[in-house]
Amino acid sequence: MDVCVEIFCTRYFVEKMGIMNARKDEPRMQPLLKELEQLITDLKQKEQAAIFTVPEEVIVSIKKSRNLENLLLDILNTVQGSSGVDIVNILRREFGISKILTDRFVKWAAHSKEQLADALHDAIDRAEIRAGKQGLFFTGSPVKEEATEALALLKEIAHAAVRLQFNSRYAGPDVYVDLQENLLRFHELPNTFPDSGVVKYRSLLSENRLFAMSGKDQQITEALKASTRAWYQRSSLAFLENREWYPDYDYVKAYLYLLTVEQLERLRDDFIRYIGEEFTKLKAKPELHRAESLKSMLETALGWSV
Repeated sequence: MDVCVEIFCTRYFVEKMGIMNARKDEPRMQPLLKELEQLITDLKQKEQAAIFTVPEEVIVSIKKSRNLENLLLDILNTVQGSSGVDIVNILRREFGISKILTDRFVKWAAHSKEQLADALHDAIDRAEIRAGKQGLFFTGSPVKEEATEALALLKEIAHAAVRLQFNSRYAGPDVYVDLQENLLRFHELPNTFPDSGVVKYRSLLSENRLFAMSGKDQQITEALKASTRAWYQRSSLAFLENREWYPDYDYVKAYLYLLTVEQLERLRDDFIRYIGEEFTKLKAKPELHRAESLKSMLETALGWSV
């Protein structure tokens, strides 16, 4: 017999026997399958109906906690980041709340949320920045007045984050606006860390971050944009009108809401000046990719509006 034919016949026989055996075992497997399906249904219903509470030992741990600089820093980094106001995972890191609980935050009992929020507010009120921990928040050694103001702002930021996380009645535009303004005030202080100079504002002012911070609520986002724009226009800062402040021209769109028509024209002129300089270099040594990149940059800059 041809080898190929023999292999085919053997494979066919094995597969056929497998199918026959599977069919033969099918009646025996049906009860097991039904039991598994029923178990899955029961577990899903149980999960849906479950209400979770925070263990008392976690509340006690928060009430006894003293060295709270990391809590303030974690909350600061979270609310000024690009993922919105969600501090539940901080509680897992700082106070040992299980991942099973933090993953099911929406199913926590109301009284448990309230109890935990009260404990956190008390902890925030107790927080201090010890001399050996100033490096977490400052680039150098701040004077007493600056350290005191920074701590007060950090506490306001942390209290607001707890309110927004644990009590939906506080989730109106005013609370978010106050939170954003306190973040900006904190970074306006002379020695605040981690970023130096105006680079620190790249995340804080981004429209994309404000949208995430609001929980993707358009009304809250617009309130945040109006407040943040007013802050920038009151300030003596002008970095948004400087091309070099942006990592790339695609970043500009996220900051256009802050600018006046005149400020935008200065920024556009800066980009067009740069494109002209690069085009002069390009003509001396033509390169398709670079030409297409400059064309895209020019078209984008011409399309900016406020």
